Amino acid sequence: MESKNTRSCRLLFIGVDWLRKGGDTALHVAKELNKSGLKTELIVVGSEPPTSETFPNYVKFIGFINKYTTEGIKQINELFCTSHFLIVPSRAETYGHVFCEANSFGLPSIATNVGGIPTIIKDGVNGKTFSVNSRVGEYSTYIASLISNYSEYKRLARSSFHEYKSRLSWEVAAKTAKQLIIELV
Repeated sequence: MESKNTRSCRLLFIGVDWLRKGGDTALHVAKELNKSGLKTELIVVGSEPPTSETFPNYVKFIGFINKYTTEGIKQINELFCTSHFLIVPSRAETYGHVFCEANSFGLPSIATNVGGIPTIIKDGVNGKTFSVNSRVGEYSTYIASLISNYSEYKRLARSSFHEYKSRLSWEVAAKTAKQLIIELV
């Protein structure tokens, strides 16, 4: 957290289905932030848009990362560590385990309040959810306000990690499942 640049913003988008995962919205948010004066980089993992349009130099397409390899794990971990926010404004999502993964690095998440996402992301605790119909300006205002008030950003990042440890880890899920099974027996 201390090593992150406080004069710029790095957004991490992870998703294989560009449109369903809201890649176009993430791109517009990065454009808006740059236009407003906050130097922003958008890192895209897993997919490319279904278009041949040219993208600004602040958009970096990484492609698919295989998390079953040592190099892949190292690469994705580095991206989680060096980004300010995970942004996946999905139009439809069952759950979204990637938000839990982001929180394990103290990385706040920005998403939409569809499907199971609001069961993971608690507004102001480990990120923020927006309506599917929210304007790009709502996202960019939220992000810019946290980057400009870095002590609040750090509080949110610490809180995100706490959410992972107390509620979103596999360890907690296993203990909860075990307790539910014991109660049934």
